[in-house]
Amino acid sequence: MTLDEREQISLVGAIGSTAGALLRWGVANHPMTMALGDIKGHASIRQLVGRAVTRDTLPPCLVFTGPEGVGKRRLALAVAQLLNCHALTGEDQTGPDACGACRACERIQRGVHADVLVLEPGETGAIKVDAVRAAVEQTIYRPFEGRKRVVIVDDADRLVPEAQNALLKTLEEPPDGSVFLLVTSRPHMLLPTVRSRCPELRFGGLAPGDIVDLLVQEHGFESVAARAAAATADGSLARALEAGSTDHLQARESATAMLRALASAPNPRQRLEAGKGLVDVRPGRKSSPAADRETLTRRLRALSTLFRDLQVLASRGEVAWLSNVDLAPDLADLARSYDTDRAQRGYVSVDRAVQALTRNASPKVVVDWLTLQL
Repeated sequence: MTLDEREQISLVGAIGSTAGALLRWGVANHPMTMALGDIKGHASIRQLVGRAVTRDTLPPCLVFTGPEGVGKRRLALAVAQLLNCHALTGEDQTGPDACGACRACERIQRGVHADVLVLEPGETGAIKVDAVRAAVEQTIYRPFEGRKRVVIVDDADRLVPEAQNALLKTLEEPPDGSVFLLVTSRPHMLLPTVRSRCPELRFGGLAPGDIVDLLVQEHGFESVAARAAAATADGSLARALEAGSTDHLQARESATAMLRALASAPNPRQRLEAGKGLVDVRPGRKSSPAADRETLTRRLRALSTLFRDLQVLASRGEVAWLSNVDLAPDLADLARSYDTDRAQRGYVSVDRAVQALTRNASPKVVVDWLTLQL
């Protein structure tokens, strides 16, 4: 064993004790690592990155930006596999790909590869400077068991300013043999000096069909439930998983109840009363303004999918086209009161209500306005 190797082993132990949960090897808490060609969506980014690795032109530092839950971290891990795979597969549109089965790929999947480091927020919700310094110190040495050392900073917007400044010098002059991948859905939270040194790859949302496939294949969803969750996800797998939760089912129930109440509410007072279920104003209920806003947003998104389904029924579309197929009988009853024009007006009004919430409008004011539009 060389002196460098002994120093690296010693350093690994030191990092494990000082950085705690903030610095992990590989992806032990995210075991579904896969090759580039297996990732859903983002074809242009996968092809761009694959060609860059093949030609040895991949920049030493990149920022992956885009909505939450669309696969940015997963693609970063696929890049780590591609850079260190021992048995690359045959070429396709992206070029050679990781095999997913060799020793390096398997160790990355199990989270024990010495050269794949994942920085992520700790219990405080932040990534502290000590963890960054430990990762940067590790990159001083040549890769221990792979061809490239890959440092993935997940939720990079959670880097405290001191941690970003500690990373800055390394981004200016990246060590040979190391690649830094910063993953974030809020790139504006990164210091301008950090962003200026890292080319950005911008991810879009996933197609609904891709989300359905992921929910069914990896998360055990039934097909009907997966389609319903994907319809509200706005391209985000994370949001689709939330949509399959009890919170989403409760949100949809509240939205359906309001539509029933509004179906035959002729005067403004009745309409305002019907909207109270959306803001959950039960006596004695304790909650925070942020939680109330999040709950209302969830219920409005559910309401949006109901209006979209009512438009399908009003135009005599197929039941199979519905986002909420399991509610088909209830929707058929509601369709008697919501013709095409009313359903379309409702859909547009809900979209405006969600936008008003993002601009910090009062939830009660938003709901009162919405009920009078429907």
